[in-house]
Amino acid sequence: MKHSKASILSVALIAGLATVNAAEPLEKDFRYKDALKYYHSETAALLKQSLLSAGFAIDETDEVDDIYLDFASRALNAEKERIERIRDALASQTCSEGDGQCTPPPAKKKIDKSKYSPGFGHFLTHDLEPGQAELMRWEHDGSIVQDYAVRVGLPPDLVPTIKAYVKDMGLLDIMTNMLYDDPLSPGDAKWFTFQSPYQKESLAEGSSTDELRNFTWNVERPDKKWKSDMHWFNTADELSHEEGLRVLAKGGFDKVLAGIGEKMGLDSLNIDSFGFVAVTNCDRGFIHTDWEDVDGRAFNFLVGIESPDQGGPELIVEGDVKGEIYYGSNAGILVGDGTRHGTRECDHRAYRGVRIACSIYLSDVTEDNLETLAGDTTSIFPPTGKIAADWVWTQGGRHWSKKGGRSLVGDVGRKPFNVEDEMEGCKKHLCIRDDDEGRYRNSCMKTCNVFMNDEDYKPGTERREVYGY
Repeated sequence: MKHSKASILSVALIAGLATVNAAEPLEKDFRYKDALKYYHSETAALLKQSLLSAGFAIDETDEVDDIYLDFASRALNAEKERIERIRDALASQTCSEGDGQCTPPPAKKKIDKSKYSPGFGHFLTHDLEPGQAELMRWEHDGSIVQDYAVRVGLPPDLVPTIKAYVKDMGLLDIMTNMLYDDPLSPGDAKWFTFQSPYQKESLAEGSSTDELRNFTWNVERPDKKWKSDMHWFNTADELSHEEGLRVLAKGGFDKVLAGIGEKMGLDSLNIDSFGFVAVTNCDRGFIHTDWEDVDGRAFNFLVGIESPDQGGPELIVEGDVKGEIYYGSNAGILVGDGTRHGTRECDHRAYRGVRIACSIYLSDVTEDNLETLAGDTTSIFPPTGKIAADWVWTQGGRHWSKKGGRSLVGDVGRKPFNVEDEMEGCKKHLCIRDDDEGRYRNSCMKTCNVFMNDEDYKPGTERREVYGY
């Protein structure tokens, strides 16, 4: 039986795509690393079966001509889509290196548009690939919201890695309970001392826990103008900051840095601070900017860590009008120079819910923006003033560079930097005081270990070698 090329293509495509769509899914324990091998061996049989189903003779399936190649190309694209669906289901399972044990991916947060308010604008929120950065756009017409408001795709390991770290350290329990059981008054602060879950894991069997390093976190509640019970949890010394960087390295944050740096046309990036924002109720979102007049080179990257299922949109971003958005599990929100934003009104108290977002400050340090970066008072660390400016300058270009060669995974640390106490008679037991807003620590930075001395820090040495993880 002979066929015209047009009828062959039409029938073959219909039959071929039906065959592809009807193909049995891969077995449950299929290993992703074998996908290419499986794909290669199955493709020839798939194409031949499709052609035979379309009416080709057996000998005709051995011919290679334009129509066969055209069909093959289209059928392969359909098969690629099937493989990608399998990949999406499996890639979401992350395995520890070497032990083969996988942990389930975080559940994809459902965007409940029924909770959207008609009084707010809304944004395009399509899924993004890890590190893919796109300026935020309005849903109704696709126009850009603001020059420094960006959605960035998250690596699948990032949120699970951050959440596991704060849970094992004990901070997650504090964040989820403190706002109910022991909340601060507006303007107050408190200190916590932790030890690294990573160092505990790497400690040799039989070693004393006295060898574990202690580091400090701070929690403060902003003043009453915030109209909420929001608490800020932040690293409070250089060692806790360095720990946060190891968490981000393990979570694949290098992809996020590269995406931001390339999209925003930056020369370099380094991470200035790492912390969390927790809230149970907010009467009115305080709309503000985190950075202004920094030449588009400083940002706050917000990632949703915990959100009640009953909760609605979590963040307000303002352009010509106010817009509301969920953080979601696929992307984080980058707010930069002059980007007005704030917490979306909420009340989770009826079911003891807490909304938690991770806040990561990053910058491309220049002589022109150094003073502004060093004057930021959002977190207790780094402190403000000349010491802060000197420290910020040592961080410049540390984690990403458009020239390449910089990353969190291969991080060699800051440049050399040491401090001395500014007053005599500093006492270590007075370093953590809830009633002085860190003033004593800032006068006794060496005694209080606000910064690591270079002998322990080892500038120029990879961080995983210095810390052991």
